[in-house]
Amino acid sequence: MKKFLIAFVCMLLMTSTTLARGDHDSTGGKNSIQWRTFDAGFSEAKKSGKKILVDFFTDWCVWCKQLDKNVYGDPKISGYLSEHYITIKLNPEVKATVTYMDTAYSADQFAAAFGVTGYPTIIFFEPDGKPIDRLGGYVDADHFLPIIRYIGEDIFKKMTWKDFQKKQSEEQQENKK
Repeated sequence: MKKFLIAFVCMLLMTSTTLARGDHDSTGGKNSIQWRTFDAGFSEAKKSGKKILVDFFTDWCVWCKQLDKNVYGDPKISGYLSEHYITIKLNPEVKATVTYMDTAYSADQFAAAFGVTGYPTIIFFEPDGKPIDRLGGYVDADHFLPIIRYIGEDIFKKMTWKDFQKKQSEEQQENKK
């Protein structure tokens, strides 16, 4: 009993230290992203006018866990996504039904219809549900922020990704002077 009590107190101290430092992942905490279910997220996007980010993941995917921890857990990323996007997580390996454009799909059928063959894969949608673009694989936070800005601020409608990157690079050089 004494060993159990000591272990419990140690766990409690570690948890409170983590919370005090603000180390929260994307599933909860002060810098967290509010993940919606698929149908609720698409419905909310229509009402709010925000773009949609759908993160296709699996429970066994190491890079998905890294994305959650290192990218979605970054305060700049979570803050930007919360302000500009409706965020949805979808695990195609879980038995679930989603409704897209008035048609019901299983989660794996929906993923296949959008060409998801690896994880993580992120697909961006307009508020009305029309697809914008997709991003396959892990991208670190420093590279992810410009991507979500490019789409979130409709820059993709005004210039190519290559031109946007060039402009970003020029702005960074100018700021260094």
